[in-house]
Amino acid sequence: MNQKEVEREKAEVARTKHRESIKYMYFSRYLMIRYIVTIFLFCNLMWFIISAYYGSRFGIFAALIMGVYSAVASFEQLSKMHNRKRDIPITRIYLYVQMIVNALLTIGLFTPLKKMIFPFVINNDILCFMAAFLLIGIVLAALCEFRIHQILNDKDRYYRVIEVFKKHQQ
Repeated sequence: MNQKEVEREKAEVARTKHRESIKYMYFSRYLMIRYIVTIFLFCNLMWFIISAYYGSRFGIFAALIMGVYSAVASFEQLSKMHNRKRDIPITRIYLYVQMIVNALLTIGLFTPLKKMIFPFVINNDILCFMAAFLLIGIVLAALCEFRIHQILNDKDRYYRVIEVFKKHQQ
């Protein structure tokens, strides 16, 4: 190989590396959302397991539906590695549904239905813990929705970094 070919190959490797870096940067825009949806997936899985142990049909059914939906939302986010579309509609709907379900479950904690929904809530300490847990879930889902809104409008920090990185190829 002569000097020209070596330089050309180095330049091509640098361009490929730059393109790959940009691809991973776009994927990283959704990092917080992926982690929180995964947290919801495991919380719904735990609710399913506990409901199955206690024999709560409503809990099993609701946890299973929410768990499957969170898994579908997780798979949608994995597609972001090869897809630069900004919107993640399945995840957005899932987060709204999770917020609504958490709100309804929180209300259900303070009604006679609590034994059907959460048979393991046997005292006020557990009741307060579950209410706080569900309310934290609502806040996390709302944060994800806010983050998605920022991404859709290119107002997130990652977008600015990506734009600067695109201009300055290494």
